[in-house]
Amino acid sequence: MRTLFSAFLVLISLTAAAAACPTIMEGRQSFSVSGQYLYTPRSYGVVAGGNQYLRNCGFNHTGYVVSQPDFSFYTSGMGGYGRLEVEVTSAACDTVLLVNSANGSWFFDDDSAGNMNPRVNLYGTSNTQGRIDVWVGTYGPSTCSATLEMETWYN
Repeated sequence: MRTLFSAFLVLISLTAAAAACPTIMEGRQSFSVSGQYLYTPRSYGVVAGGNQYLRNCGFNHTGYVVSQPDFSFYTSGMGGYGRLEVEVTSAACDTVLLVNSANGSWFFDDDSAGNMNPRVNLYGTSNTQGRIDVWVGTYGPSTCSATLEMETWYN
């Protein structure tokens, strides 16, 4: 009986941990934007980081995020643009990006934009048109102020 109870407790704790991982749901902030609107770079303030360690959530990446996306972008009119760039342009710490694209694909980046700033490029309307969820995280467990930048490109 004790073994059965212990197994039950382990199962409950694993379920709770998985529920706390990044979850596809409406973001803390939501925006409806078009490809034309994003042709001019747009900036969004955010507190980067969180208490969810990505490696504990089944991701093969290091970083800390919150469970709920920081942002949900509902995009339209993306067919004329070849690329949507998602980038952290300024931060007081080492930031990471986790993006769930419009077709449900996951993208992660740590330092591609240089200076410990991440950048994710999404290509094709299947990735760029619809709801895109974005988590702005940190490489380590602390949080910091950051700026997310979104911009469309013709290439």
